Amino acid sequence: MARICLLGAGLAGGVAQARMQTQDVAACAGYGEDVQVMLEADQALRGRQDYLAAPEDGGQARRGAQLALVERSNAARLETLLARCGWPLRSVHGAGAGKAAWQLVRHDLALQQTAAPHLERAVAAGEADGPALAQLLDRIAVARGEPQRYGTQMRQLDACRWTPQPLDDRARVEERRKQLGLPGLEEQEKQANLMVIHEGCENQVATPTFQSAK
Repeated sequence: MARICLLGAGLAGGVAQARMQTQDVAACAGYGEDVQVMLEADQALRGRQDYLAAPEDGGQARRGAQLALVERSNAARLETLLARCGWPLRSVHGAGAGKAAWQLVRHDLALQQTAAPHLERAVAAGEADGPALAQLLDRIAVARGEPQRYGTQMRQLDACRWTPQPLDDRARVEERRKQLGLPGLEEQEKQANLMVIHEGCENQVATPTFQSAK
């Protein structure tokens, strides 16, 4: 049986380790298409949700139930694919497959925890994006009430200021961010706060005025 083997330096506690990821080519050939189809189904139903609907709105209740059913189906299918194939590989399944898989796992903590070691190995092998791993691990940490290792998840202090959720150690966080290709925390905070558009904020971005050519 044909197999693809990838050997890379893993990331565990900041220490590089040799890891091997093996994929069954025949069983995983349609992996990229599978995750794209799952994401399309998810987004189609998610886009129909009315999150401001009254609790007694029967239509929204049905749409919510449909979305929950698709989420459960997608989670079960992706969990099977992760166990069989690992994280989607950029060189095999295309860059879009990993992005689709990340979108699917971000709504389900149990699935995030299942996916994390697979994504970690793919990043170590150069087959997935480091920032995606940082965000996934931080999402898990925040959900567990634990400090972040990369500082990607933000919280709003007031109408004008955003700052990272609690960190384990700022200096170490900065070093880990560099390793995965992320900008420094200060730059991240700056960019997050530039998106604040509430009137009266000191860092409000002025809307440019365009004049027609005469």
